[in-house]
Parts: sequence; structure tokens; C-alpha cells
Amino acid sequence: MQKKKTKWDRFYQVIDTVRMFAVCMLIVLLMFTFVLRGKTIVGESMYPTLKDGEQVFINVAASYLSDIKRFDIVVVKHASDDDLWVKRVIGLPNETVEYKDNKLFINDLEVKEPFLDNTYRKRIEKEKGMFTADYPKHTLKADEYLLVGDNRVNSLDSRSESVGPFKRSQILAKGMFVYYPFEQARYVNYGK
Repeated sequence: MQKKKTKWDRFYQVIDTVRMFAVCMLIVLLMFTFVLRGKTIVGESMYPTLKDGEQVFINVAASYLSDIKRFDIVVVKHASDDDLWVKRVIGLPNETVEYKDNKLFINDLEVKEPFLDNTYRKRIEKEKGMFTADYPKHTLKADEYLLVGDNRVNSLDSRSESVGPFKRSQILAKGMFVYYPFEQARYVNYGK
């Protein structure tokens, strides 16, 4: 009798282990379907904040659970393109946005951009004569966001007539965790 009990105990232990493993796999699957998605950064439009080839997890849930704020880093889907773009939120709905003489103006008030790398910015200004090209005053509609890359001279973004502002429904994720290269792992977002 003792031997049968031991066999059944072992059988139930295996079943419990398999069940636990299945539940864990389901949780991971749900998390990577509805909360996190992997993406490789392609291009230099967000340099030096994000570098070409870095691998990140984007936080899909955050864009639905919290408001989009100025200077958030977001992932968007452009209407004419299947690729996901990573950009920074500069202008919010109903705001008037302008870039003039390398300065950002929101509703005619100058707004500092503290997330920009000053060393990189000064180097580009010296090489090209400017860091951010002038962008004429533009008033965003109730559901529009002006999204711009941190590497202003090398970014196709909302300032371009071929792209324009993005709608809220195009913003798929907010914030991200850089996990590769491992030695540069970090969370990236800067909403205010």
C-alpha cells in the first residue's frame, strides 16, 4: 500500500509541475501579446537617446492605461508604412507648435527640451549650422500629436509635409526598456 501511494504522489507532483509550467507560459504569452512587444531600433532618428540596432521591449499597455504627455517616447504606426516608428511627443492636441532658431515654441511660449544631448546638439549645430530646422506655426487638431525624432537633422517625422501630425489611434505604445546590448540596459521615457 505504501508503494502505490508513493507512485501516485510522484504522478501528482509531475501533474502539478506541468500545470504550473503551463500557467507560467500562458502568463508570459499574454504579457508579450498585450503588454510588451519586442522591437529592434532601426535608423538614427532617435540618436543618441536610442541607437541603431538596440533591442527594446515596448510597453503597449502604457499607452492605453495612461495619458500621452509631452516628451513621452512613443511607438507609432504611420498610415503609409507597415513599420513601427519611434518618436518623441512634442505637441499635444489643440496646441500651436513652432520651431524657430533652434527653439521650440508651444502656444507662443518657449519650451526647453532638456532631454536633448547638449554635446551632440552643439556638434551638429557647428557642422550643419542648425540642429532643428525652422517649422512654421501649426495648430494641432483635437486628436493630433506632433512627433519628432531626437536626431532632428536625420529624422522623418511630423515636421515633414509627407508625414504630418499623428492621431491618438496611431500611437501603439509608450516608453520602452532597452535590453540589448545588456551593458546599456535602461528604461527610456521622459513624459512631463
